[in-house]
Amino acid sequence: MYDIEVVKNKVKELVNEKRYEHSLLTAKEAKELALHLGYDANIAEIVGMAHDIAKDFSDEENEKWVNKYNLDKSLLDESYRKMIHADIGAIVCKEWFNFSDEMCNAIKYHTVANEEMSLLDVIIFIADKIGRVDIPEDLKDLKSIAYQDLDKAMALFLEREQVMLQSKGRDLLPGAKKLLERLGEE
Repeated sequence: MYDIEVVKNKVKELVNEKRYEHSLLTAKEAKELALHLGYDANIAEIVGMAHDIAKDFSDEENEKWVNKYNLDKSLLDESYRKMIHADIGAIVCKEWFNFSDEMCNAIKYHTVANEEMSLLDVIIFIADKIGRVDIPEDLKDLKSIAYQDLDKAMALFLEREQVMLQSKGRDLLPGAKKLLERLGEE
C-alpha cells in the first residue's frame, strides 16, 4: 500500500511552497473526481500529490535521471523544459515509492495528453488544471464540466489548447491531437 504522508513529505521537501500548495489541491481534486467516477480515490489522491514531484529539479538533476535511465536526450532541450518534470517524475515515483505503471503513466501524461489515456491519466490531467487557488478564467468552467462529463472536459481543454497553440504557429502534439479527434467522435 502507498503512504500518502511519505509522498507529501517528499514533495514538500523538493518543491517550492506554491507548488506544494498546488500539489495538495491537485491531490484533493483527484480524490474527489475519483470518488465521483468510482475510481480508487486513494490512488488518485497519491498520484495527484506526486504529479509535480520533479518540477523544481535543476537541469543537472534532470540530466542525471535522463542518463541513469537512458532516456531520450531531447528531453533536456529548452523546448521541453516545462514538460520534462512529467517524464522524470514518473521515474522518480517508480524508484522511490514503487508506484505501479498506471500511476507512473498518469504522472508522465499530466502535461501532454496522449491518445490512449486511462481513467487515472485523465483524472490527474484535469485535476492538475483545476486544482488551483487561482484557476485561470478560461478554465473555471472546466471544473463543473469535469464532474458532469470527464471526456467532455478533456475535449474542451484540448480544443482551447489547440486554439492557443495555433495562435502561436504551433499545434497539439500528435498523441493529444489523436485523443481530441477520438473524443470528438464519441
